[in-house]
Amino acid sequence: MTGSATELFSDIIVGHGELWSAQMLSSVVRKKGVDCQWMDTRDVLIVNPTSANQVDPDFVESEMRLKKWFSQSPSMTIVATGFRASAPQNIPTTLKRDGSDFSAAIMGALFRAGQVTIWTDVDGVYSADPRKAVADALILIKLSYQEAWEMSYFGANVPHPCTIIPVMQYDIPIVIRNILNLSAPGTMICRLSIDENEGSQHLDSPVKGFATIDNVALVNVEGNCSSRTGMAGVPGTASAIFSAVKDVGANDHNITASSEHSVCFSVPEKKVEAVAEALQSRFRQALDAGRLSQVAVVPNRSILATVGQKMANTPGVSASLFSALAKANVKIRAIAQSCPEYNISVVVKREDCIRALKAVHSRFYLSRTTIAMGISGPGLIGGT
Repeated sequence: MTGSATELFSDIIVGHGELWSAQMLSSVVRKKGVDCQWMDTRDVLIVNPTSANQVDPDFVESEMRLKKWFSQSPSMTIVATGFRASAPQNIPTTLKRDGSDFSAAIMGALFRAGQVTIWTDVDGVYSADPRKAVADALILIKLSYQEAWEMSYFGANVPHPCTIIPVMQYDIPIVIRNILNLSAPGTMICRLSIDENEGSQHLDSPVKGFATIDNVALVNVEGNCSSRTGMAGVPGTASAIFSAVKDVGANDHNITASSEHSVCFSVPEKKVEAVAEALQSRFRQALDAGRLSQVAVVPNRSILATVGQKMANTPGVSASLFSALAKANVKIRAIAQSCPEYNISVVVKREDCIRALKAVHSRFYLSRTTIAMGISGPGLIGGT
């Protein structure tokens, strides 16, 4: 009627599908002779909103409410609503992005479950995205929590990091299964030791998988080489840069810094103009005074992330990665590595991303590669 709705009204309305589904499913289960109750998770799960797109579970309060609910409705089987929760004053809310998976992880943690299974329409987590021309990508049997976290951040079809956190603190495995292919074993996300044998499918590769983010742009804030101080003479430069990025609502994906001469990072391409304008405004005095040289934008980029827990203790991974990219004639524009050495990410041209992904996957997973060969010579060469 009004053409708009408040966030509270939307949260109340969008969760009704979960309410109806949980009641209908629990009724079907009971008709099969199974002791079953349905749970409205608004009565149990309490969360604290931290931003427009994220909430933090209040595990202490939620555990108290779960004990009370279970004492009143004991059952061997519980069908709980997903996506729904309550704020501290019992105000209905939702779990925002990936809320259903997040619900499963939170409830798994509250019940101290032996395992949380997430049913999807894929056979598991792949070593690379098969939709991006990596037809021989492999299903990964196991991933560590950290590997899944890194791959999710860089766009792989893996549960969001918020989903992993609740189960990670209790060492509860998450299993990704395909509801359309029950014969597929899926992928288990759990705590792995560095040297755990993860199966012959990996061919002893220290790299577990690859993920990409497209449609990004590089932003380079560069000091003036001819200035006596350059960026070193601009206190709080890094803080001011990322404060400006935050103010325009952009998330930086990748950062590499060279001493105090420049700071380079990537942002979603749709946000790069706003970021550049904000930085120009924030550093106008330093730019006019010559302490900073420029705020430069390099569009049409992609990020390729290489992820693996074993990379930390395996020499030569970076060399193999860069060699594979060089042989594929892919130029690297920026490089970043996480501190635990679980991830190496590079920024390349967008049009080179698929070729780069194929090259590195082939290098570390020994993918099938089509080659052409000709044989010439006298006698029976080529004839037998």
